[in-house]
Amino acid sequence: MVFEDGGLSGFGPLTLLRHASLLRWGTKSIIDSLIAKIPDATDVGIWGRPELSAVTKDTTGRPYNENVHGAAFFVNARAKPTEGLLSLASRQGEFVALAGGDLVAAKLGPGLLRPGVLPRRETARLARRVEGVALAPDALFRGYWDLIQSNGLAIAEQARHFEESLQPQRAVEVRGPSSNVMVAAGADIEGHVTLDARLGPIIIEAGAAVESFSRVMGPCFIGARTRVYSAQIGGGTSIFESCKVGGQVENSVIMPYTNKAHHGYVGDSYVGSWVNLGAGCDFSNLKNTYGNVRLTAGGKKVDTGMLKLGPAIGDMAKLSIGSLVYAGKAVGAGTHVSGLAGVDLPSFTFFDSGSHRMVELLLESVLETQRRMMERRGMTLTRNEEALIRRAFASTVKERRKAGAKKGRIR
Repeated sequence: MVFEDGGLSGFGPLTLLRHASLLRWGTKSIIDSLIAKIPDATDVGIWGRPELSAVTKDTTGRPYNENVHGAAFFVNARAKPTEGLLSLASRQGEFVALAGGDLVAAKLGPGLLRPGVLPRRETARLARRVEGVALAPDALFRGYWDLIQSNGLAIAEQARHFEESLQPQRAVEVRGPSSNVMVAAGADIEGHVTLDARLGPIIIEAGAAVESFSRVMGPCFIGARTRVYSAQIGGGTSIFESCKVGGQVENSVIMPYTNKAHHGYVGDSYVGSWVNLGAGCDFSNLKNTYGNVRLTAGGKKVDTGMLKLGPAIGDMAKLSIGSLVYAGKAVGAGTHVSGLAGVDLPSFTFFDSGSHRMVELLLESVLETQRRMMERRGMTLTRNEEALIRRAFASTVKERRKAGAKKGRIR
């Protein structure tokens, strides 16, 4: 069972519309990475926020918030998929594995946990009843910055499971070991492309296309049906399925169905699904002082420990041409940005730095925009997806009011 706990604030808007285990890391989702580390994992269910139930079941086909009958192995959706999980899953008897008071994993009999989000008080209760195992403080992802920091390592480790390796055409320059370049049948790599695999593997899935005059550096993952437009793709980057990417991207994660088709820089950032980045959008990832990037998570200041860290961009966000976002800032789900985003922006707002306006978007406009974007990909917004967006809009009203977003219309 993969469960959510109360430690999601560090992921900002990225988990508003999805279970934490469905964030991508390396070449796949966190839940798939966790399952790969657990021997004989079968009938894997998901526990978490109830409002995610219908959409999560639709997208994963897995049971959600269902009771467990019999002994089960539980693992936190924020757990780092390390070899340590293998040894934990193989332990006999009931136990709880803790990192700084947070539950990382447990093996428990029926009835000891209830479906849903696991509160910390439940962890303390369990620790008094069964054997405790102490783990290192870094056994859990604290926030999106931990995913960014380790994404290149994840690509390199997961690359061992990609068996198909075709040699690109002669007009493609491969630098480094050719065995580090894994191009699936059906991928289209045009001439005059450089695949630089000296620092790690490059994986390009079926249906992906890399246009001429692109440079791709490993470790890198390019998902199915994604198109790279004469771009510079730096190491540590994962671009998942059905994206359009141009300009410069490095050490970043771009979730499915996102458009960044034009020039502009995205570095050390995490970009959600169904995002559109207009021409000339640039993300800062380095402070002028060369100090660690600090951000606000759960109302608290957090030192990420990272010298370079870009923003987190929520699902369905739209950034106009020439928009700029400061390092470590969060752009909420569905939010529209025009100009310079130097502060965290709440979900479902229109922000214009030129006029110093922040306006709450109309919910029906948000839904219609999403329908239009999906229709361009031959897809439709399902009833369950619409219901989830409506609930997310209602749940973030206080966030918008606190930030000073006004009701009204955009003119």
